[in-house]
Amino acid sequence: MKNKNSKIKYLLWLFLPIFLFAANVSISVNKHKITAGEELVVTISAEGGNIKFPQINKIDGVNVTGISNSDNISIINGQMKEVITHSYILYPTRNIHIPSFTVYINNKAYKTKPIFVEVIKPKQTKGNFELDINVSKSNLYLGESAILTLKFIQKAKAASIQIQRPNIKNFLIKEISSNQIKKENEKILIYKFLIIPQKSGTYEIGPLIASVGEVVNANSNIFFGFQISSMRYKNIYSNTLKIKVNNIPQNSIFGDFKINLTAKKKVKANEPNSVTLDIQGCGDFYLLGGFNLNIPNVTIYANKPQKSLNINNGKICGKFIQKFTIIADNNYTIPSITLKTFDGKLHTIKTEPIKVDVLNSQKTTIIQTKIEKPKIIKKIIVKKNVNPFIIAIVSLIVGIIFGIAGFFVYNKLKDEEIKQIKKANEKELLNILKKYEDNDEIKKIMEKLEENIYKKEKNIIDKKELIKIIKQIRKQK
Repeated sequence: MKNKNSKIKYLLWLFLPIFLFAANVSISVNKHKITAGEELVVTISAEGGNIKFPQINKIDGVNVTGISNSDNISIINGQMKEVITHSYILYPTRNIHIPSFTVYINNKAYKTKPIFVEVIKPKQTKGNFELDINVSKSNLYLGESAILTLKFIQKAKAASIQIQRPNIKNFLIKEISSNQIKKENEKILIYKFLIIPQKSGTYEIGPLIASVGEVVNANSNIFFGFQISSMRYKNIYSNTLKIKVNNIPQNSIFGDFKINLTAKKKVKANEPNSVTLDIQGCGDFYLLGGFNLNIPNVTIYANKPQKSLNINNGKICGKFIQKFTIIADNNYTIPSITLKTFDGKLHTIKTEPIKVDVLNSQKTTIIQTKIEKPKIIKKIIVKKNVNPFIIAIVSLIVGIIFGIAGFFVYNKLKDEEIKQIKKANEKELLNILKKYEDNDEIKKIMEKLEENIYKKEKNIIDKKELIKIIKQIRKQK
């Protein structure tokens, strides 16, 4: 029995060191001084057991674009050693302070040391490879487009070329063309991008980077007769540009547009009337959202707008079409639709109101005659011996029927608007709320929407609360 216990103790002492871990955490960077836009690799290594790393998506406000992990376990002199390494890749354009991170090893916290990395602003590269950017207009209005041209000039052979595409904060960017020009001693690659500012301010573009790979160290092998070569990469930097973006008047859209509204002017009762809103011109079509028609006592169905766009002389030009269907049993008027535009000066463009006659209308007509001399309008009334009590009962019933019908029609219209509010995006919602802008609560919501649309803010719009406010406004009316 004693021998058996001794063997168990011996085995425990033999294998115990395997389960012992030396805890340690370290952090390092590939470079302490880099050029703006160059790759920075931050590596955190942890040694021990039950290791938990922090979730790192940004470092000092700079997005982490890639993460690589490695796990290594070894046994040295009877001790098990586990090392887990996480490497974070980012491309800073300014000095960066890497903070202290906390790593847990066996539920105990270990902190890394903070590191400062200096980021140098590069000068434009000159030589066999050059990268140049220019813009068609450096002073823009919000929503006004311009052409950004990127040129890569190559005077020597390269095994590989990778050119960074422009990425400007608060700008929409779309590549519109690329071509290549060959000359006797050089080759020029030209890329053109349409850029549209979404927020006012002063912006710096560049420097952009081209990574060029060249073959170096080509040596012949005397025994086997082949060459051993290696690839060396170097960064080519472009110049930098500054663009100023100016604000435009509130509730306006940049561009030069024409607006038109068409509909049938005569329809039969309850016959659908197709209405088309047509906006054409050049400008910030991306800001154009859906419109709403406000016509009492009719049923309106609004389709999603359709846009057909093209780029003409550095401008977005095209057509915006939105269709509506109106069903009514009485005459009605389609109101004017107004749009404020800005092209250096503020303009207001609008459609003409359209009066629609509904044939076989259920509206009651009172016949009147005019007596010239006394100038008195006399109603023609046919008198019959009818019991007044019956007349009162019939009038009451008719009144109740029309009241109920009116209630359902009115509520149907209200429900249709509520549905539109629930489905609407922020631009569509702003258009819907324009008719309630006299209300202070609605006005505040509209201001938040404008901040989200024009300034890229992230205000939360509570549609349930908005619908309650609108219902309360209707009750007051």
